[in-house]
Amino acid sequence: MPQLMGYILACVFVAAVIGMALLFYKLGMPKKYTRKMVHILVGFEWVILSHFMGATFHFLIVCLVFTAGLTLSFFLKLLPAMSSDGENDPGTVYYGVSMCILSLVCLFIPEMMLPFGIGVFCTSFGDGLAGIAGQLVSRYNPKIFRKKTLVGTLVNFAVSFGVALVFRAIFDMELSVWGCLFIGILSAGLELVGTYGLDNIYVSVGVAFFAYALMYIDGTLRFVVPILVTPFLIATVLHKKALTPYGLVGAMFLDAIVSVVFMNFGFIVLISFFVGSLLVDKIKKIKKREDTITKKEGTRDLVQVIANGLAPMLMAVMFALTVEYAFLIAFVASLAEAFADTAASGIGVFSKKTFDPFKMKKCESGLSGGMSLVGTIASLVAAFLISLIPWAFGVYGTILEPVIVTASAFLGVVFDSFLGSLLQIKYRCTVCGKITEREAHCDKPTVKDSGFAFFDNDVVNLASGIFTAIVAAVTCFVIA
Repeated sequence: MPQLMGYILACVFVAAVIGMALLFYKLGMPKKYTRKMVHILVGFEWVILSHFMGATFHFLIVCLVFTAGLTLSFFLKLLPAMSSDGENDPGTVYYGVSMCILSLVCLFIPEMMLPFGIGVFCTSFGDGLAGIAGQLVSRYNPKIFRKKTLVGTLVNFAVSFGVALVFRAIFDMELSVWGCLFIGILSAGLELVGTYGLDNIYVSVGVAFFAYALMYIDGTLRFVVPILVTPFLIATVLHKKALTPYGLVGAMFLDAIVSVVFMNFGFIVLISFFVGSLLVDKIKKIKKREDTITKKEGTRDLVQVIANGLAPMLMAVMFALTVEYAFLIAFVASLAEAFADTAASGIGVFSKKTFDPFKMKKCESGLSGGMSLVGTIASLVAAFLISLIPWAFGVYGTILEPVIVTASAFLGVVFDSFLGSLLQIKYRCTVCGKITEREAHCDKPTVKDSGFAFFDNDVVNLASGIFTAIVAAVTCFVIA
């Protein structure tokens, strides 16, 4: 009976692996290496179980029993050679959990078995060897996210890429070399953002489903950019503290909507705005001037994400419902305006003169409503750069589209300044007399100077984004 042989060999193999790890641990090998030894070798359990049991309940039963044993060992500290003293303590248990999840999926989708194997070996070899490499290589190996290192991430990518190639060759899988490369990138990205041992679930399950999609679901390549880049984007956001936790959740929701509707193209437009904003913030810091004017600075929160992202998200939803080309152009224009406004305020601080054209007077650089020559040029360049992205995807039909996007975005920036000048709430410092958007200045409460209390910078950004989208959409309808 093949299933019985599978049970016997699975138990013998796991016992041998644990026994070998314990032996090396007793001989003085640090447990950070004996743990990785188990982590790497236990992946071969999939070979035994898939050969003798296949996509059956027997496979799932073995995984459940082993996971229960690993959980018991974790809480009772039965196997010191498999434990760690840090945040990755439950990692081995999560490895078993991922095996249970994928073996359960295989009961309903038998074709998942080979992608299951790729996910397991990317975890065992890719993640395992990445950990060892990161610990062994100390020079020229910077930490890029929390405890994850550059060398470890590169090793994970190379090994996972190799795992996919080996599976492709051995099992004659309908998986291209490009698909294998994408699997390596995703494995490295998921391992990078996995903390508290959860990468053992992220990598196994994420890679398995991705490999299955590449093999069996038509059109997967249209979504490959957001799938591959999102983990690295999350790591960058957390590392740079660019968004608050709730802001990150909001951004991921926006990312999902845009990626589903516009696929690779939409995600690249969205990510261009994000990366461009980070670069502008970095350039702005060169000025080395303390910001005592704007209400919010530094880490962006959920409200700011909504203020900049609601208009493009609405345009994406409208396009999904109507398939009207005008809403696609409006989507691009609203993000172009958001980036143009960021560039205008961020780079505009380098201008020596700032003028409020709606109140016809000079104002301090950075104050809402003010415009400068440097900031205006920066906003035009930023809007134009975003407008060019659709060219790479063959979205535009004529040269008019980038003109519409750039012009609409610039009008949105002007509208933003109009609202910021005449309607946005501003306060006056009772100590130094400076006009500011903050409710406290010089360690004292400020008093209202002008504008409406509810009309802060976030409301202005939201209104200008919607205004830009409407202008772009109406222009497209009229021209069409």
